[in-house]
Amino acid sequence: MMKMKAGSLLAAIALSAALAGCGAADKLPAPSNNTGAAASPQETTAPTEAPDTIEAVIYTSDAELLKLTERTETLSYSSNEELVKAAIDALRQSGGENELSLWEKIEINGVKLTADSVTIDVHVPDEARLGAPGEALAIHSLQSTLFQFDFIQSIQLLIDGEKAESLMGHVDLDHPMNRP
Repeated sequence: MMKMKAGSLLAAIALSAALAGCGAADKLPAPSNNTGAAASPQETTAPTEAPDTIEAVIYTSDAELLKLTERTETLSYSSNEELVKAAIDALRQSGGENELSLWEKIEINGVKLTADSVTIDVHVPDEARLGAPGEALAIHSLQSTLFQFDFIQSIQLLIDGEKAESLMGHVDLDHPMNRP
């Protein structure tokens, strides 16, 4: 009886060792052509590239909400989607004393670029709401700012993730807004 227990125990140990060895090949390091010298940091890390820059026209309003004003901004980006986000960020900044950002108080929930269309999801808090002329200028400023980039053919503007009839209740929104 003692021999039988010892034999079963040995068989179980042998089976466990064999099964443990099956996965060992997956855990071995890949063979390398390394000659034994330590790799330098330049060889192990990807080189960092400086982002591209572009001069873009950003459209805001005069202080009386009568007309759009222009200012030139240098935008840094490493992809077209980052360029769109940088342009929207610049659109949300006032540039000077007689310049008003129509997008400053509008919250950006997300920006997504697909093929030749950009989708912008926003939240419009009460303090960001403008009258009809201000709302029309805000939409026009967004279109003018983004349509200067050749890769954008349409803009889909969503309010809290949904297609809405209007940005602030006065001016109808097209879904999508297409390049003129």
